[in-house]
Amino acid sequence: MYLSADHSKRQGVLKNIDIQFCNAGAVLFGVADYVPALMEYVKAYGIHLNFGRTLAAVDGPGKKATFAQAGTDGSKELVTQDFDMIHVVPPQKAPDFIRVSPLADAAGWIDVDPSSLRHKKYTNVFALGDAANTTNAKTAAAARKQAPVVAQNLLALRGQAKGEARYDGYGSCPLTVERGKIVLAEFTYGGKLAPSFPKWLIDGTRPSALAWYLKERILPPLYWDAMLKGREWMAKPEMVG
Repeated sequence: MYLSADHSKRQGVLKNIDIQFCNAGAVLFGVADYVPALMEYVKAYGIHLNFGRTLAAVDGPGKKATFAQAGTDGSKELVTQDFDMIHVVPPQKAPDFIRVSPLADAAGWIDVDPSSLRHKKYTNVFALGDAANTTNAKTAAAARKQAPVVAQNLLALRGQAKGEARYDGYGSCPLTVERGKIVLAEFTYGGKLAPSFPKWLIDGTRPSALAWYLKERILPPLYWDAMLKGREWMAKPEMVG
């Protein structure tokens, strides 16, 4: 949304475009510290925010989208909007083979301890990534921090290592608010800020060109050449024993 608005602005056509952001949730972003910077861009781009609005149906040929709008009293009414282009993000859920398995909780996610990432019932099972029922943001940055925790705790279970590793809920959402600038949101469980860099270098609550460079140039080789090959040295887990 932000990048398309930025491109339209650079092309001089933003004034002709009505951008509507429809979110089933109640806020623009789940961690309040990052909202002021995002709101500056929402206002600058003239974006209209619609919260409590869940997509119910899309009429492609007719270019109409129907939403269930939540009222303050808990009621819902159907609202239909015309569109020229719509970008839809489907609800997150675990794969079906997990949802129907004994590993899943009532909502269909793998039921793990949020700290050790060990299954609450099956002690020889660990999980990380999007299908686990941890409350962190589902990002590659989260998996990067979870993987060493699972590796350590699995080896400890097998008697090949000592001590338990702990995952603190770290996740990172690089929010690309315009071409060349990013709001680098980093936080742990409970929305506690967890910046990787000193504030004078990258202030995650403000748009930053350096954060854009980090995402564009540094993170791809970090993920592909280090993390996925087991050579990640900056994600050492916290130990509790």
